[in-house]
Amino acid sequence: MAALSLLILACCVQQARATASPDERRQVAGMLLQGPCDEYGVPKILALAIAKQESGWHPWIINIAGKDVRPQSKAEAVRVARAALRAGKSFDVGLMQINSYWIRKHGWPLEQVLDPANNAKIGVWILAQEIRRHGLNWKAVAYYHTPLHKNPARGRAYARAVARHINDIRNSR
Repeated sequence: MAALSLLILACCVQQARATASPDERRQVAGMLLQGPCDEYGVPKILALAIAKQESGWHPWIINIAGKDVRPQSKAEAVRVARAALRAGKSFDVGLMQINSYWIRKHGWPLEQVLDPANNAKIGVWILAQEIRRHGLNWKAVAYYHTPLHKNPARGRAYARAVARHINDIRNSR
């Protein structure tokens, strides 16, 4: 059973390529997020909305100093992220836009963080930590993206954008 699940997930990740439609990317993102959300007790719709805000559900998108790069493959994404890491730049990668801070702090290999299933799990784990710290509220959502003590207005704007995505997701069902 586990082998079949992995095969299905591998096919879904392949479908999540950058050229997939938004609906296909959303469906794959939901499948990737389901397990981590169950494991960490995070509402799936919240994780899905954050993934929409962060990456538009693109599996290998990279943001380097505010500029999006949209690699067409994991291998290309690893090359771009590795160059940013060597240059000491701050960057975010993948579905949940894991920041280079976390990658450096935990010594995670870029190949691991850019694997869409691992990226989903890491992002939900980070979100779960913020929910434990602040409760299931806008502060936890804001802190996923922006330390509120550094930029409260940016954090509130981010939380509002995620809330809009939650409404859009609910309305599209």
